[in-house]
Parts: sequence; C-alpha cells; structure tokens
Amino acid sequence: MKHITRSLTDRLSSRLFWYIIVGFFTAQALWFVLSAVYPMPFDEDFHMGVIRIYSEQWSPFLSGQPPNADQFGAIARDPSYFFHYLMSFPYRLITLVTSSEAAHVIFLRLINVGLFVYSLVLFRKLLLRAKTSPALTHVILALFTLIPIVPQLAAHVNYDNLLMVLLPLLCLAVLNLVESFQRKQVNVLALFGFIAISLCMSVVKYAALPFLIAATVSVVAAAVLYFRRVPSRLVPAIRSDLKQSQRPLFVALLALCLLGVVLFVQRYGVNLVHYKTPVPDCGQVLTTEQCLSYGPWGRDYYLEQSRPVDFEASPTQYLGHWFWGMWYRLFFAVSGPANDYANYPPLIFPGAAAIGIGLVGLVCTVWYCREVFRSSRYLFFFAGLTLVYVITLWIDQFGMYKQTGQPVAINGRYLIPVLPLVAALFGRGISIAIAHAPKLPVLRIKAVAACSALILFLYGGGVLTFILRSEDSWYWPSATVEEVNHAAQDILHPLIIEGSREEPNAP
Repeated sequence: MKHITRSLTDRLSSRLFWYIIVGFFTAQALWFVLSAVYPMPFDEDFHMGVIRIYSEQWSPFLSGQPPNADQFGAIARDPSYFFHYLMSFPYRLITLVTSSEAAHVIFLRLINVGLFVYSLVLFRKLLLRAKTSPALTHVILALFTLIPIVPQLAAHVNYDNLLMVLLPLLCLAVLNLVESFQRKQVNVLALFGFIAISLCMSVVKYAALPFLIAATVSVVAAAVLYFRRVPSRLVPAIRSDLKQSQRPLFVALLALCLLGVVLFVQRYGVNLVHYKTPVPDCGQVLTTEQCLSYGPWGRDYYLEQSRPVDFEASPTQYLGHWFWGMWYRLFFAVSGPANDYANYPPLIFPGAAAIGIGLVGLVCTVWYCREVFRSSRYLFFFAGLTLVYVITLWIDQFGMYKQTGQPVAINGRYLIPVLPLVAALFGRGISIAIAHAPKLPVLRIKAVAACSALILFLYGGGVLTFILRSEDSWYWPSATVEEVNHAAQDILHPLIIEGSREEPNAP
C-alpha cells in the first residue's frame, strides 16, 4: 500500500500529469471555441464591438464618443481599454483574410485560449515559488480547470483572459522584489517590471485596482521592514543593481513604464480632472438617453426607478445571495442569445464537491492559520491580495444592491483570478490538518483525498457541464457541430447523474 501511495503521489507531482492538465484544459476550451455560438454570455459581443471600434484607428485614444457606440457605454472615458486596443491588431489581420464574422470570432477566441493557457503556466510557477508542493500545485490547477466556467471564460473574447496573465506576473514581480529586499538589495528589473505590469493591469480592467493597491502596500511594507535599520542603504542598493542590470532589458522595461504612465494618465488622470472620479459613471459622460442603450447601465437605471421607496438593503441577507450567486455562477451552464442566456443549475457532483472542499479548506486554514502562514510567508501575501480584492468586490456589488434593490451582477467569474491563490491557502490548511491527525497514514490520506476530489470534479465538471446541458440553439449553426455535441451527449447522459434542470431558489 505504501508503494502504491508513493507511486500515486509521484504521478501527481510529475510533469506528465501537468502536461495532461494543460492538454485537457486546452481541449475543453477549444470545444467551447468551436461549439458555442457567438456571442457567448460573458459580454463577448461588447468586447468584439469595442475591438472593432479600435481597429478603425491606430491611436489607443478616442477623441470622443464614436458614432453608433452608445451600446458600449462611454468608451472614450472607460479606463478598461488596453485589451481592446491590443486585440484590434489581430482583428485587423484576420479581416484582411476573410470577411466571415465566425472566422473573426474564432480567431480571436483562439488567442484568448492561448492567453489563459499561459496563465496556468504562470500560476504553476507562482504556487511552486510559494512552496506549494508539486503534487498539490497540480491538483489545485486540475480542479481549477474543471470548474465549468473556467474553460468557457478562456474561450471567450474577454479582457479577463489578459488579466489572468498579468496577475501571476504581478505576484512574481512582488516575490522577486521582496526576496531582493531580504538580501538588502533592490532588484531594479523586478521593480520596473512591477511598475509596468501594474500600469498595464490598470488599463486592461479597472476592477484590478484592488490587486495593485494590495501589491503596492506589500512591496512598501517589505521595503520598510528590511531597510528600517539601514535606510541609507536603499538608494545605493538601487544604484548598485542598476549598474549590474542588463541594459537592453532595463531600457525595454523603462519604455513600458513610460507607455503605461501615458495610458494611465490619459484615462484616469483626465477623468479625475474632468469628472472628479477615476471611473466616471456613464451618466456623467453621456446623456441618459445615450446610456440607456448600454445594457448594464439601462438595467440598473430601470431597476432603480422601480425600487420600493421603503427598501432597506440588509448586508446579512445580501451576503447569502452573494455567496450563493458566486458559487452557482461558477458551476452553472448558461445558454446562448437565442434563449436570452437562460441559466441551468450545476451538476450535482462537481457543485457539491466544491462546497465541501471549500468549507473544509476554510475551517482548516483558519484553525491552523499560524502554521499555514509560517510554512510560507508568501501565503500571507496571497491572503492579503485576495481579501482586499474580494472585500472591494463585495462592497461595490452591495452598493449596486442598495441602488437597484436587486442582487445584480453577481458573477462567479469575478473570483476566477484569485481561486488558485485561495486553493493554495486551503490546500495547505487541509494538508496541515491531516498531518495533525493522530496515528493516521498522512501520505495515503492526502493521495486519496486528492484523487477523490479529481474524480468528483471530473464527474460532470468542466466542458462536460456545457455538453450535458446544451441544446442546438447554443451551437454555431453547423450540422457538424450539432452532430459532434449530440454524439457526446449520447455517450455522457447514461454515465453521469445530472440532477434537475430547474433553477433552485437562492437563499
């Protein structure tokens, strides 16, 4: 039995298992790319529309609201624009080859799949740097890729896919800086890389600002901690490392920082001057009539008009809606535009397994928090980064609840960037809890627990949720696509317990 357990652990730690994870995830995402009709539900039509607008000019800056662009909001002042500008270049390229909208969408979807796959490579590197074991790292990323919405998001044309690359890069830059501080040095390349990545993230998606605040506070706190007794060595340390740095790389990073400053100031700086806020509401920039064409703004506007006068927002009641909605919309299936993006509930086993693992992981991590953070100081950074982001997200969405009287825009995909970090914390907590259990074969229990979690998630998770719940209106209008999905359904339906297709009531 010990030999079997050790062999299983070695396989979970192996590069072969890692390649299987990446290969299977890529296959899942490609299934969505080639099966799911355009637009998919997570604002794909919005992102494609804005990309088309930027493809009509070479500058990343818009002089004003473009004609017929009201459906995208006040895009000339929207700080989340750099993804669209970058993606406009491959879009220009594909339009030279074909006029087919399907070809344009599939081409850009493939680029987004590539971005997400690269993010998995970076998250693996990050978790290993945080002293997460190879076996646990691989299991975390395997479970992550089997969350139904994860491969679906990767197959979208969506700025979240670029954010997924930038977040682990930001974290790695922070780790490099902190490690240089410990040696009473300053890694100048890591410093300028950190600045460039931060500026880029800020103009890819303004919702990433909490990450940047938490990361900046961490870097400053580490600098104060390690140089507090020798503050005079800080500037000489920068000069010394600058002399030893690779000149071409330093120049490239400096140029990226300068470009990032220009991009940042043109949106956030100008917005502050003109609208007294870095992220102005659509109604501050455009007329109410124009903003009503923008779906999210129009929804909130009409809900606010119909909100009961005596409505009082209860934080505790909303918290229940929020947790339910976040879990539900990580594991649910969502149809295409023909069905007005109707929701279908998660399959039983992956959805329930996620709740069980999450609760056990939370309890173990809180109970053994000292040992968790003592085992790797970087887990403390992960926890702080996650808490700042999640609390900011919750406050923002609770504000929308108070405004509209309805729990709107509660989407599980907003948590996707931090899920690998949370899983690293919970995994370490569970591992320590198992190690504390008296007279139990620790290695065997860990191996069995990991395999059980993988089996439960595989039993209907990932792209299988889409295949089992989908109908012909969800697919590209292609007989081949329909036949392939029907064949997959014929195989899977007898094997997997799906549960009801009726949406359960939220708490």
